[in-house]
Amino acid sequence: MSDVIIYGRTPSTYVRTARMTCSEKGVNHTLELIDLGAENYAALHPFRKMPAMRHGDFVLYETAAICRYIDAAFPGPALQPADLKGRARVDQWLSALSDYCYQSMIRDVVLPRVVVPMRGGKTDEAQVAAAVPKVERQLTIIDGALRDGAFLVGDKLTLADLMLVPLMFYIKSIPEGTGLWPKFPALGRWFDAMAGRPSFAATMPDFAQAA
Repeated sequence: MSDVIIYGRTPSTYVRTARMTCSEKGVNHTLELIDLGAENYAALHPFRKMPAMRHGDFVLYETAAICRYIDAAFPGPALQPADLKGRARVDQWLSALSDYCYQSMIRDVVLPRVVVPMRGGKTDEAQVAAAVPKVERQLTIIDGALRDGAFLVGDKLTLADLMLVPLMFYIKSIPEGTGLWPKFPALGRWFDAMAGRPSFAATMPDFAQAA
């Protein structure tokens, strides 16, 4: 029996972050596919987003909360710094990536470019074009943070890196991202290293779940 159940679908960047956190901690987990509109899922996540998590009789939702809980509840490599300032810096990145980058990168570019056509729709090119300058500014900030180190915070992998890498997986794979990528060598080196981790390979999206 698994230690943890993650509820969601693999194409979700947030679900992937939660699953990569489990993998990096060595936590045995299972993924249970969900229907966001189902009443039984609302009992786990009243806002009907993903992921949610169950550990025994404890249910939790929101990615950052899930990842912090997994990091604290299980042995294995720490994914948050021990010092207050380091933890604050990780929290800063978790917030910025969720509040700013996800909107511009995923909602405004990746979803209309990838998911909408997959579902038979047509990409809103004006929406994508308007978002690309925002994405470029965000990538510039991230690249700057990676110039002097192998990770976003300190010299070890943290939850900040695990929140970022699923976003970059999508950005790097679309035409808009391909055009921007050579401008950000530090980000490129970081991504290549992250893509070599077993947790990355073990959580690749199944795009049939996005249709």
